[in-house]
Amino acid sequence: MKENATPVQMNSTKWTKLVAPYKEEAFETLKKFVSIDSVLDPATQSEDKPFGQGVDTALQFVADLGKKMGFHVDRCDNYVTELTYGEGDKILDIYAHADVVPVKRENWTADPFVLRLEEENTMYGRGTSDDKGPGLACLYAVKALMDQNMLGGYKMRFLFGGNEENDSLCLKHYFEEMKKPYPTLGISPDADYPLIYAEKSIYAYEASYPVTILGLSNFQLGAALNIVLQEASCEVSLHQDKIVKELPLYLERHKKVKATFDGKKLTFIGKPYHGSMPWNGVNAGLYMLHFLGEVFGNQTLKNIFFDYHDGMGEHFHGNFKDEHFTETSYNVGRISYDGTKLTIAVNLRFPSSMKVEPVIENVKKGTKAEVTLLGGSDGFVADPDSDFVKILLNAYQQETGDMVAKPLAIGGGTYARESKNSVAFGAQFPGRDYRMHGDDEFFPLSDFFDNMQIYAHAIYDLSEYLRSGKKPF
Repeated sequence: MKENATPVQMNSTKWTKLVAPYKEEAFETLKKFVSIDSVLDPATQSEDKPFGQGVDTALQFVADLGKKMGFHVDRCDNYVTELTYGEGDKILDIYAHADVVPVKRENWTADPFVLRLEEENTMYGRGTSDDKGPGLACLYAVKALMDQNMLGGYKMRFLFGGNEENDSLCLKHYFEEMKKPYPTLGISPDADYPLIYAEKSIYAYEASYPVTILGLSNFQLGAALNIVLQEASCEVSLHQDKIVKELPLYLERHKKVKATFDGKKLTFIGKPYHGSMPWNGVNAGLYMLHFLGEVFGNQTLKNIFFDYHDGMGEHFHGNFKDEHFTETSYNVGRISYDGTKLTIAVNLRFPSSMKVEPVIENVKKGTKAEVTLLGGSDGFVADPDSDFVKILLNAYQQETGDMVAKPLAIGGGTYARESKNSVAFGAQFPGRDYRMHGDDEFFPLSDFFDNMQIYAHAIYDLSEYLRSGKKPF
């Protein structure tokens, strides 16, 4: 499989040399980390394993690694693994996560929990780029700085959370329940370069519609709200002949989606994508509803498709914008039907300058659905001209030579929103798409190593800034 994995042209600097001795160990550690299936597992959740066995194993892996590296380790009620170094009134936080999104193993070229290296530079595996790879790249950069006594004069907290891919209950517990202080500055290696200065507000809601369709069995589709539905299926006991006749014609009109019918079970196959940009995916569930609406003559099912298939809510005038954000997104991540009611669960992302209430009211008014807000978190806009942002941008520019890329405003949510005085910094380079929530997620090995170089530079400069109060350039 050929990916966009051509090595980035990096500058050779003192940071290149600093991290070089740690590359092999970092790569071997990543192999072990990726081998842990750390998807949220309700079946094994308990009071002492709040996110299930797999996530707990991953958090303990980080704890053991941190102890070996010389950090003070705290499992934080098994919500977060906290690695600390140094003391002081000022705090520098780094936020990574040990949990990963679900996989559909049959859609992967090989086992998603075995890191495989192809064409000498492409690492495949769930979590390679989101976020085990970037987290370890940053951690080994910190280790390189520690070993050269280049840190200190403040307290560093390196946190690996266990629930970033769902509701970030890990950091909520850390700050709200454990009452840990917010940092002076914080970064999260869990997004894009050169850095993220603004994030949309992210909420979830359910929209229900009274629907009864004779011949359609109950069904439940989807798991995580932040992934475009890749597969959808249901069983039908009426209109089979019509389905056999109409399905090929439907697929001819809608070439993005695939579907099969065996006389009883109807299955649609789409394309998964991150829920922040559903228009880059193909939502199998929405197409299935649309087709069923045509076969059974149900306008409600067709209307749901019209309302949500573009991912921006244009059909019900829900595409809100502002000076930082160019669109609103609506990802239908779950769909269920119980014989009398059809319910969709939606991951909603909108400009942080807005309140959630008018956005939800617009959904109610525009779609005629019964809407229930499930919760969420507000976004933020950091000052792009602050010393903090300039320090990070300078480190990226000096190591890469890229003077063109500018700080970004994104729809994706990172740990930065759960903290204060924090932004996401890396690890995806401009022009890359690591398929972070899709099949065959990957991370170029060279990008993994290049991130170590950038993070070493940035963290050292932030350290100097915390110690002196002045930019080190």
